[in-house]
Amino acid sequence: MKILLAKTAGFCMGVRRAVEIALNAPGKHKEPIYTYGPLIHNPHVLSLLNGKGISVLDHIPEHGTGTVIIRAHGVPPQTKESLEKAGFNVIDATCPRVIKVQNIIHKHAKLGYSSIIIGDQDHPEV
Repeated sequence: MKILLAKTAGFCMGVRRAVEIALNAPGKHKEPIYTYGPLIHNPHVLSLLNGKGISVLDHIPEHGTGTVIIRAHGVPPQTKESLEKAGFNVIDATCPRVIKVQNIIHKHAKLGYSSIIIGDQDHPEV
């Protein structure tokens, strides 16, 4: 049996949506355009975005201009608020499925439940 390994594979719905949002941002939104952290973990896509003038913002400055796109796996609410407070137009490209899980956890936390999340605490998705 011959096995062929693809150089690239397809993206999940949430990542595909975030990439489409980013690729459509130039010309539609206030420039410069950034993603807060890498939009996704794919060097080919990051290079494509960079070629379209979209760069990565690694930290939130006190004052900023332009547009920041929130990555597919989202950010804490405080991060989004800090970006807006700094003066950025924020486009939330968080995966709808991630938002759904966040809302479920938030709802249950208000009811007194605890949630256990397993993963690397320093990894943005976690």
